[in-house]
Order: sequence, then structure tokens, then C-alpha cells
Amino acid sequence: MSGSEAEDSRDRTSQFKSTGRKHQVLSVRWCSVMTSSEGGDVVLLVGEGNFSFSAALSRIVATETDNITTGTDDIADGRGLRITATCLQTKEEALRHHGSAHNIHTITHSGGEVLFEVDCTRLSESVCLRGRQFDRVIFNFPHCGRKSGVKKNRLLLKHFFLSCVGVLKEEGEVLVSLCNGQGGTPADRPMREWHNSWQVVAMAAEAGLILNEVRPFDGERPDGYQSTGYRSQDKCFHAEQGVTHVFSRSVACSAPQRKDMEQHILGGQPLTYHIPAELSHYIHRGFLSSFNHPVRLVQDFLVQALERERPVSMVTEPLPLLIHSSPQRLNACCPELQDTHTHCYWLHPAHTHTTTHTPSGDHEHIDTVVDLLADTHITYNPEDEGRERDCSSRGKECVGEGEECVGEGEECVGEGEECVGEGEECVGEGEECVGEGEECVGEGEECVGEGEECVGEGEECVGEGEECVGEGEECVGEGEECVGEGEECVGEGEECVGEGEECVGEGEECVGVGGYVLRPSLLPQMEILREQREHREREEVLHGVSGLVFQRVHISPWSPPAFHQLLLWGTWPKASQSIPDLGRSLERLLTPYGLSLAEEEGSLWLAAEPMGRLGRLWADDLTDGVSVCLNLDLLASLVYSVPDWRLLWSPDPRFLNHFLPRPLPEQPFHPFSLFPQSFVYDISFWAGPDWQEAAFHALVREASRETVENVTLIDTYTPNTQTDTHPDVTHTSYCYRLTYRSHTRALSHTHALRLHTHLQSLLSTRMHLTVR
Repeated sequence: MSGSEAEDSRDRTSQFKSTGRKHQVLSVRWCSVMTSSEGGDVVLLVGEGNFSFSAALSRIVATETDNITTGTDDIADGRGLRITATCLQTKEEALRHHGSAHNIHTITHSGGEVLFEVDCTRLSESVCLRGRQFDRVIFNFPHCGRKSGVKKNRLLLKHFFLSCVGVLKEEGEVLVSLCNGQGGTPADRPMREWHNSWQVVAMAAEAGLILNEVRPFDGERPDGYQSTGYRSQDKCFHAEQGVTHVFSRSVACSAPQRKDMEQHILGGQPLTYHIPAELSHYIHRGFLSSFNHPVRLVQDFLVQALERERPVSMVTEPLPLLIHSSPQRLNACCPELQDTHTHCYWLHPAHTHTTTHTPSGDHEHIDTVVDLLADTHITYNPEDEGRERDCSSRGKECVGEGEECVGEGEECVGEGEECVGEGEECVGEGEECVGEGEECVGEGEECVGEGEECVGEGEECVGEGEECVGEGEECVGEGEECVGEGEECVGEGEECVGEGEECVGEGEECVGVGGYVLRPSLLPQMEILREQREHREREEVLHGVSGLVFQRVHISPWSPPAFHQLLLWGTWPKASQSIPDLGRSLERLLTPYGLSLAEEEGSLWLAAEPMGRLGRLWADDLTDGVSVCLNLDLLASLVYSVPDWRLLWSPDPRFLNHFLPRPLPEQPFHPFSLFPQSFVYDISFWAGPDWQEAAFHALVREASRETVENVTLIDTYTPNTQTDTHPDVTHTSYCYRLTYRSHTRALSHTHALRLHTHLQSLLSTRMHLTVR
């Protein structure tokens, strides 16, 4: 093991006292890492050799505390740094190092303590450290001893990190200094090949730690410091270009869970629906109402700049997340959505039968939104209350409220039924059993003959093999399923949800007229807002609205499934001639950040590398309308140099702390997790003809907890009916490559592999795919 090293920063003492604030580990010099004007920090040093680093640090602490001659009283009062220096050797072995006896005396005289025979890979097991926690744990130039290879030293780092988190405070930090090239990060000059390094970031991630900062180790050194222990000898390490790595805990990430939502509809009736598990992380975050979130900051930046040239009026009322639409209608108003049937989140909400208390103020607010957006809300029919039935499961038969459907060929009748004799079937009290082959369900029903089935009064039975569920329904033939009046059944295995819908095949969802969808864009709601606003103000006023939208997109580095959209619209004479002027205004504003403008398909598109398209501008000369649609999340990432859009959604408070002073866009974001490692795994499986790739990407998001940043299809294979012996030639084999990496949390090889294994399990159990 080796000694450690610190810089002498006595020239900064007066500055530390004048600021009156605690010095953080991200300070430039070693002394500011170890000392504090408020005092009271507890520091643990492990793997010390001759204790020269701990002694030098003790002298600095004594100097920092008002230049006192004896530091013991100050330490006892909690005003100074409390140092615990440890080594693996016995006391007799440690005293053999040159100068160690004097250094130990300096530490203890300054109020610190020295412990021997402390294994840094088993800190919690040490009797002297049991139950204690430290603000900082320092390990400088670790080494297994003698000519040990990189694999043994990696294991040393891994076990050290796993051990030190047991004695580290929640907000504590771990500092590890390595020789140049050992860490395997871009901070090394030159950087070694990954397999030939100690992989310090990956080893720390095994313990849930992320790298916050790196700094050069060689600088102004304190008097008396001398490293030792090179290859288990009393020799110095080559520390001239050493690198100090600063680690802290990663914020834990909870597992995604489906969220129950409630939305009020016409008449104040509540409607419940479920947010898919992969989207649960994006609900109720309130970015646009937070004055220091970068999404809100970039919106204010854009609106304020545009207001210098024309008035801007923003809609402040929140818009409903769930809208009533159809794929055809969404395609018409949202041309950037390529496949609205597949790439939108279509839901099946249900009416809530329980009454909920809503404050009177909220009622007034809801009525306002409903009146404004009545066409985007779900219409509610009070007559549907109390007679909702679920007859959509193929092979099941449901007759009425309170009955239970079990499976194909089974008959469900209800609680409290009685059967009288052989060949007769009685369903409930007061019912009459007529004879073998006839079936009676309730009083007042009529049984016609063998092979016919009567369910209730007023229903019509047509013939054997047909199924009638309620009055006014139409039964077409065996194997077809009828759900309600006005619906059309096409064939076996298809499901019809409402009038005017189109059924494609088994396992698919019908989302025609009357479908409910998490809004993929604000454009459908903008059309209604446009009509309402134009009655009040006519020309040359930009109206704006912003909100969260959801798109079931494939996983790629810059394709978020949920993001904040900003829409601006107005009325100008000769609208098409006004678009270039508005485009140039945005271009002047955003060109310094790498944004460019290009005309395509009658629109002006805003784009930047590596994000791609960030928005578009277009005009409608028939209505003199001018419209702008912008992705605020990608713009915030561009303007503030955020390396990954997922950082915007990070629960780690260190992200928002950067934006507390509401920095200008020219003040870029500094990541709190440096050099995150990526892990690549391939997965292949057999899928049938009903395979939906969008569902696969959604499941990857859920299973990986958004740690997969890219999914690439690398190969497909369909068996040849003539030569292959695969049992089902209708299936196709798909092979995808998944890249796991997280800028917001510690992701180790062990954790990534666990997530990937969980994904394989879900593909089998939920999507019924055959994983190869």
C-alpha cells in the first residue's frame, strides 16, 4: 500500500475565513477538499504508508484554525477537521518506514487518531470503525503489492468501494488518486486501452458511486510529504502526473409502475385511465411551473426574445393529457407523426363510479378548460352507468352485472343459484326449469328450444351457434363477437370497440372514431384554442401554449417518449411571407448554439446536431395562420449543453442546483456524472406475424428503467419453407443490439446485466416471444 499526497494551501486561509461557507470537495486544491471554515468534518484515510500525507494534512488544519499552536482543543470543540489515518500493516511494520514515528506523533498531537491493521476492503468489520461514518474517505495510489496485474487491482478498487459506502455519510465523498493511465478515463494523458486499465469508474459504479470530478494530483505539495510503498518497498510512486477522482453516491431509481390517472369530463364526471409503466417517470414533474428548470428557462428565453418584435400571449391553463381523436385526424394535423396508430399511446379509460370531492375553485377551473376544449374531451353518457359490460375477451360469455366469466365453453350465472335435477338447469331463485336441452336464465325469460340460448327479457335468439348479449345488438355468425349497438364485427379473432372503427387482426387495437389517446402533440388542442382566441384578438399577435406530450417512439439517443412542446400561432396578412421573417428571428437567436434552418415540404424546419429536428414553422394562406412548433426538451439540451435529454428528468438534486441562479444559455451545464460507462448486449428472439416493434421498444424502456440509450436492429431471419426445419415458418427471428448507459445514475456491468436478464424474462412472459 502507499502513502497519500496533499497540496499546501496556506495562502488561501484568509479567503476561506472571509467567505464563511463550507468548502466543497469540488474546490481546486487539495487543502480546500480537506478543510472547512465551519469545521466538524470527519475524514478517513486508508492505505497509509509512512503517514506523511496525514501528518501534512494535520499541520494544514492546525494552520487553518486561527494559526493556533495546539489544535487539540479546537478539534474537540468541533471547529476543525477530524482525521483518522489507517494502514494495513501492524504498528511494528509501519514504524519501519522512514519518518513514520514523527508523522504519527504529529497526527495524534493535532487531535487525530492512527489505527493499524485496518483492511480497506473490510472497513465495516473493523472494531475501531464499527458504527462510525465519515464525510470523506481517501485512498491514494492503491496497489495490491509487488507485481500484481490490472485485474487484481481492479478487484481491490471494487472491494474498497463496496466497503467504504458502509462507513460513508449519505452526502459523503470518496477520493481515489491513481497514477496517470491507471484510471482508464479521458482524464489520463495518454488514455490507456480500456481492457488494460483499472476501470475506476466502472468499479465505483458497482457500489453505486458516480464520478463527480477529476483533478491533477501533482501541484503544490505540503512540507514533509513523501509517497512510499511502490511494489511493497520503501520507494516512491510515480505520482508526478497522478489523477485524483472524486466520487459520490448515485440517487436511487425506483422501478416503473403503472399510474392511475383521473380526468374530469363534461358535466364534471371523473374518468380514470392508466399511464403505461414506461411513462410513469414523466408524470407530475411540473417542469413548466418551476422557474429554475432548464425547460422553463429555455421557454422564457424564447418568448422574451420574440416579444421584442411582436406581442406574445401565453395560455396559462393546463390542458388535459387525454384527448378524443383517431389516427386519421392525428395524421391530418400532426404530419411529423409517421404512424399515429403505432406511435401513439391509445388507452381505454373507464368511468369512475365513486364521487370525489373537488374544491369549488377547481370546479370553476375545470369548467373553463372543458368549455375551451370540449372537442378534445371524452363525451359522457349517463345512461351507460350501471350497465357496463366487458364482452371483449374472445371465448368468454358475460351475461349481466355481477356475473363471472371463466373461459371458452363455460357458463357463468351468478351467486345463490340452485340446480334441481338431472338434465335440468336452474340459474336463480324464482326461475323455472323446463326440461332437458332447454336453458332458463331468469323469470320472464322465454326458452325456445334446444341449441338456442336466452339471456334476458327483450333479447332475441336467432339460431344455434349465435350469441346475443343485449337488446339492440346484432349477431352475425358463429365465432363473431358483438359488443354494442352500431358496432360491426368482421371475423373471428377481431375486436370492435366502437362505430366506425377498423379491426385489423387479433392482438391489435381498434382506435377509429371514439379512440382515446395520450396527446402526442398540442396541435389538436391548438386548433380549438386558435378559434377561441381569434374571436378576441385578430392580427399580428402570437398566441402560445406549452405542455407535455407523449410519443411511442423507438429508442435512440435523442428520441424522448415524453417531452415538452411549445406551440405559437398567430394571424398575419399573407402568412406565407411572414414565415421567413419569423424563421430568421429564431435563427438569429439560436444559431450561436448550432441550430440551422432548412425548407422542406412547405415548412421551415429547425435542426441541430446531434439532435436532429427540433421544430418547424408553417403557414396557411387560406386562414392567414402562422404556426411554430418546438421541442423544448431538445432545445434546452442544445442551449445548455446537456449531454443527454434524460438528465432533464433526473431526480438528482445536483442537476437542478446548477440552474438555481437561472443561468443564461451561454453558461453551459457541467455534468455531475463524468465518463459514464456503456455496456452493449445483443438479444434475439422469434416473433410471430402479430409482432409490433413499438411494443418491444416500450418494454425495453420499462425493463431497463430508461438506462438503454440506443436500440439497433442488426439482423432478421425468416425460415425458408423449402429447406428449413423450424417448426413454425411463419415466425421471424429478430436480433437487436442494446446499449446501456446512464448520465444520471451509477450503472455497473453487474446492474446492466441484471436489467438485461429481466428484459429477457418480460419478453417471454408478457410479449410471449421465444428468446433465443
